[in-house]
Amino acid sequence: MPAKDTETLAKWYDALSKNYDELYSEEQGKKHAKVLQLLHNKAFKLIVDVGCGTGKLLGLICSQGQVSLGVDLSSQMLIKAKHRTTNTGIQLVRADASHLPFQDQVADGVTSVSMTESGSVSEKHFNELSRIATKDATLIMTIFDDKDQTSWKQPDETKLELVASFSNRERLYLLDGAKHRVMASSESSALV
Repeated sequence: MPAKDTETLAKWYDALSKNYDELYSEEQGKKHAKVLQLLHNKAFKLIVDVGCGTGKLLGLICSQGQVSLGVDLSSQMLIKAKHRTTNTGIQLVRADASHLPFQDQVADGVTSVSMTESGSVSEKHFNELSRIATKDATLIMTIFDDKDQTSWKQPDETKLELVASFSNRERLYLLDGAKHRVMASSESSALV
């Protein structure tokens, strides 16, 4: 999907939410299995699933976090996620992944699957995911159309590792416990 403004993107996913699980369940299931494998049975104080959609992955990983947050731009996706995830340790937040409403270094687990396209958006998303992650966090994200295997410039100390390819279109990356502090965005506010 070509880059779109956030309002158009939210409306598109609101409409897609009605059939999202039926359309993408098998494909997403394979990605979620790999994420679970990478997370092992590690326990987190705060795990954040950015682009949580209908909450399928969030429901699978919530037992690993004392607190679990699902973030999505689509209010309709979040409604689906709320119905799917009845665990009381789960909170849902409507926000843009380029401007997450969280303080720096609050999450020791961060996931983002099937949300980020390569290019300038991937840099914004990676910077925000990195910013909210503690320095010893596990960060897992996929990027679509990342032919050069990370289309943004990573800081030298960042150890982002390609761990899986889901077709020639989407790749899964892991950053585990590396030093990856990023300066706070002036547009980010603090909820957590």
